Amino acid sequence: MSAREFEIIREDLHRRYGQAVEESLINSVLDSEIAEQTATAKVQAFLPVMVEREVSEKLEQLAEEAGFSKGARKEILFVDAHNGCRTQLAAAIARHYSHDGVFVRSVGLEPQGGINPAVYEVLGERGIRSDFLYQKEITPRVSHRADLVVLLGVDEIPGVPGDRYLKWDISVSKTPGVEEIRGIADTLEANIKDLLIELDAYEAPAKVHA
Repeated sequence: MSAREFEIIREDLHRRYGQAVEESLINSVLDSEIAEQTATAKVQAFLPVMVEREVSEKLEQLAEEAGFSKGARKEILFVDAHNGCRTQLAAAIARHYSHDGVFVRSVGLEPQGGINPAVYEVLGERGIRSDFLYQKEITPRVSHRADLVVLLGVDEIPGVPGDRYLKWDISVSKTPGVEEIRGIADTLEANIKDLLIELDAYEAPAKVHA
């Protein structure tokens, strides 16, 4: 058993139920179940399976009470070299304009240097949340494929499963400042709006709040 196994479960639960159940409530239910099962389980190897099953049942009930029709949200995965600027902007913008109607992830081939501080500034100017952003490297997934993988400045398709791949030619300098990032955000916003219209992802049911 590893922390990564629970991280994958967390991502999958948000993908499946995040359209109907508040993010903080999903995390709370999962964390409580992990703590309870860890304290009582005799066979640790089966913990991830047991936790996912119990939490899924609880979230399924909450989703049904919210009138949520079954079926996972479509997933968009944004990929670039370092996951420090373009993919962070793209993830935040996609989440904002879909009203959480799609499940969004962003990763980097070789993350380094942290998230550019100007990313937070530019998103703040637009009234877009950024508190959920964090830098992340590509991790092999076996549980599901992303519906759409958007490659930003990546020439070759990386080893991530996806049903469809798009390449957006949006360049960035090594140390972009606020003005450059504003321009990148403008381009991303236009592309993402068109993409979400195509996916019919502007509306989402009311959520269950913690």
